[in-house]
Amino acid sequence: MAREIVIEELIQRATTVLPVSGEDLLLRGITAEAVERIFALKRAAARLQAKYGSMETLEQRIREEGVPPDDHTLYTDLLEWRAIRHELDELLRFLESV
Repeated sequence: MAREIVIEELIQRATTVLPVSGEDLLLRGITAEAVERIFALKRAAARLQAKYGSMETLEQRIREEGVPPDDHTLYTDLLEWRAIRHELDELLRFLESV
């Protein structure tokens, strides 16, 4: 509750100084955060792409070689890459809706 009051006060103070509405401030902040997250996810995906080439190549490698019982790196990287793709899709759909 106290945090909400502080945030409301900040928005009110900002709108008295800036030529923007409170709604615009919130929308810009949300959009900026989403875009920042997209960049972070794209960097992570690029790291995996540099390491494996493509997700399909990694999946093929796992099918052919399997995952050693003492090293789950391949499988962990595949799961991470899938999660990155999913989150990117969700964020892009979200941004298209605003």
